[in-house]
Formats: sequence, C-alpha cells, structure tokens
Amino acid sequence: MRITHPRPQLGRQRDLGIEFRDGVAVVDELHPERELALRQHGYLIEADPEVAQPYQAGLGEPIIDLETLTKAELRGMLPEDADVPTKASHAELVQLVSELPADPIPGSIANGDGSYATVEFSDGAVAEVNGEQIVNVTEPKA
Repeated sequence: MRITHPRPQLGRQRDLGIEFRDGVAVVDELHPERELALRQHGYLIEADPEVAQPYQAGLGEPIIDLETLTKAELRGMLPEDADVPTKASHAELVQLVSELPADPIPGSIANGDGSYATVEFSDGAVAEVNGEQIVNVTEPKA
C-alpha cells in the first residue's frame, strides 16, 4: 500500500508510527485501526502496483457492521469464557461484541506485546516509549 502524507515534506518524516520519504510511505500491511486513523487524519491510502498482490487484500477493508451478522457469528466473536446467556437476543450479542477490547496495534504505545513505539524529535533524536515511560533515547548524529 502507498500512503501519501497530507502535509508532505522533502526528506524523512515519521508520523503515526510510519516513516515517510518525500511525503510517501510504502507498507506491506496496516492494522485496520491504524488505517482508519490515517484516513481520519487526511492520509491518502491506495494500492501500490509495485507491492505483491497478496498484500493488497487488506486495503480499504470495510469495518464490520455487527448488526448484519448472525447470532452464531456474533457468538463466535466472543471469547469462550464470556458470560453469555443462552437465550441472548441479537441486540444483546451486538452489545457484548462491541464492548470487547480492540486488539493492540503492533508498535503502539503500551500495547502489551513488549515492543516500543518510537518518537523522532525535530533535532533528530529518537526515543523509544513504552506507555508513559521513555525506555531508550538515541542522540542525534552530529
């Protein structure tokens, strides 16, 4: 996928966890929530003809409308240990599924998978952040 920054700059630019070069980034895949966030912030996301076809499957993938799913599909989305009444209505199942926590975006802040988000400062310094704690700072190159 090719992502075009809404305010492109010459050179390297890092925004929302993606590195842009001259205002354009090429990625193999995007987490659906990150893709939605990018679109909401004005980024243009389009298929990249230079990227292999299997990676294009997730581009523009629609958000699931829970109201259109069957009760069996909704039950399948709930964890096995969820306390679900056997006679739960469709509306109750939709409510339970909508209250589930979203999967973390890889590399996001405090995502619990052990990885760190990186923040690049205007002077070139780079910090690795885990939650609200700065883990590592790399000083700018002279």
